[in-house]
Amino acid sequence: MVLAMVMLGSVQAQTSFKNKVEGLTGTEFYFGPKFGFNVASISDGLNKSKFSFHLGAFAEFKFNDLFGLQTELIYSRQGDKGKSGGVKTWARVNFPVLAKFYVWEGVSVDLGPQLGFALNGKNKTKSGGTEVKTDIDHLNTVDLSFAMGLSYDFNMGLVVSARYNLGLTNVIEKDIVGNNQNRVFQLSAGWKF
Repeated sequence: MVLAMVMLGSVQAQTSFKNKVEGLTGTEFYFGPKFGFNVASISDGLNKSKFSFHLGAFAEFKFNDLFGLQTELIYSRQGDKGKSGGVKTWARVNFPVLAKFYVWEGVSVDLGPQLGFALNGKNKTKSGGTEVKTDIDHLNTVDLSFAMGLSYDFNMGLVVSARYNLGLTNVIEKDIVGNNQNRVFQLSAGWKF
């Protein structure tokens, strides 16, 4: 009973907030959680792709039937796998700002910049049967990417998307390892409120 009352109160608060935003801006406003999977690599082509995950939240202002603007706050695990067995992983908080061009009922082409901030970076290798983890030195704190993808909004609130993030800046200082931009393909699912 208490859980049902808390859930009902939460839904009413979300609806009230959404109505206030839509009333102030004159646009449709949606927000919700999202999660998904990454296939990440580095542009130098020396290593293999790494499978990992991302999760976070999004907010969309839909100005009309053809155009919207979506911002996100995403925790993302990225990196690559060495051909000889080592794995590089870095955790990032990414902030994409996407123009959403609705090209067909429920289908949008999503394009825009993404600013990422490194939380940490680890290099995992095996030496003599023992796993060794070390910090990645010279990890750039800020990363800029260009995001491009497709999304489909189901009438019930479910949103699915496929996106490619093309890194524009180096993940690790260029003087240390040469050109090394992120390349991340993402499959996501989310729920619009």
